Amino acid sequence: MSEALSITEARPILGDLARRVAATREPLILTDHGRPIATLMPLSPDQGQEKITRATRRPCPGQD
Repeated sequence: MSEALSITEARPILGDLARRVAATREPLILTDHGRPIATLMPLSPDQGQEKITRATRRPCPGQD
């Protein structure tokens, strides 16, 4: 069973969580007010070889 963490708790330690997911290969479910909204998952070895482009901040849908 995957561990779940609120986005509020995850925000300040996101880097640590990403490294843990990569090391353990176990996904982490992110929740918002107790409702699952996203999963932080490790990349497969072949995905790690792709060129990654930097994401830019965009407002979330419905949040102007």
